[in-house]
Amino acid sequence: MGKRVLLSLFDLILILVGIVFAILAVGGFSASYFHPAQHMELQWMGLLLPLILFVNFLLLIYWIVRKRVWFFLPLSAIVLNIPYLSAVYRCPFRKKEPSGLELNIATYNIQRITGNLFETSREIADFMETEKIDMLCLQEFPSVRDAQLKQFEEIFDFLPYYCIHSSVPGSMQVALFSRYPIIQSRQIEFPGESNHTAMWADIVVENDTIRIINNHLQTTNLNQHKIKLEDNVEQSVFRFNRLKEMLYVNAVMRSDQADIISEFIDTSPFPLIVCGDFNDTPASYTYRKIKGDLEDSFCTAEKGYGYTYRYLKKLYRIDYLLYSGSYFRATSYHSPNLEYSDHKPVIVKLDFNTKPLSQEEQIQR
Repeated sequence: MGKRVLLSLFDLILILVGIVFAILAVGGFSASYFHPAQHMELQWMGLLLPLILFVNFLLLIYWIVRKRVWFFLPLSAIVLNIPYLSAVYRCPFRKKEPSGLELNIATYNIQRITGNLFETSREIADFMETEKIDMLCLQEFPSVRDAQLKQFEEIFDFLPYYCIHSSVPGSMQVALFSRYPIIQSRQIEFPGESNHTAMWADIVVENDTIRIINNHLQTTNLNQHKIKLEDNVEQSVFRFNRLKEMLYVNAVMRSDQADIISEFIDTSPFPLIVCGDFNDTPASYTYRKIKGDLEDSFCTAEKGYGYTYRYLKKLYRIDYLLYSGSYFRATSYHSPNLEYSDHKPVIVKLDFNTKPLSQEEQIQR
């Protein structure tokens, strides 16, 4: 009798936990539809969505084993977030063969290149040359003098065309190195005090022009302000409040930046590739706003679990390569675990069709 009472009590607790985590899952799903300035609490749920869905999965297994109707609660939470799950895990697919001009694009936040600047840069360049990269988008490119820039030209000589932009002199830069001629490029200015930036560049490929938008959006500072095990209660409270404040400020800045990038996407006169370090997950307003009608190369060409930030338990995919589906098709996605940065590079092979395809033709491909 005592065991039955305890089991019933345990079930009741899990029902209440299930209700809470189902609500959190709904919040995580809704996060991408609201600007953080309106509902920051949803952004927290979006950030914690991997944990929230994991708890729902455990509850689903428990209620199935117990043969109780309560399994519908975590199941509904998981089904609701299938769009997010499909953006971080893909089932194996049949290899797609290129049918047009193949472009090999890479995006990589190199974290200002720690260690020996030119030795590490040469190792990165050698890797990219081995991968036969046609266009390389870099974030946190180091601020260098003219003489040092000449050395970078020599290191990346297999990509002879390049452009580099920063928000203010001496701050973090975004750079693009290309095998094909760059006919023009501009910095995309962000409002406020952010030292992050973005750029667009028009590149002539054969007889056609494409536009690449290379982004480095506002950081989260999550790793810098995380609570440490050695902290006492006072230190932990301080860190938590500081983290909460920084997450809000940076989320608002990042979402405002996403609004600006979205406008550049909507007004582009050329086929688009949009890439870089978004510093946000697929559950975010930032991702949904920038992606819009673009295709996510991970979702169309990868298989298995995807992450690009090497820390924080490898939970987060925050680096992306998106593209115009009517002109491009991703045939390969690769994100090797290099040790030069806290990010992994994203390397994508794109099949480029010079004439836009209809939606029906895109589906048939």
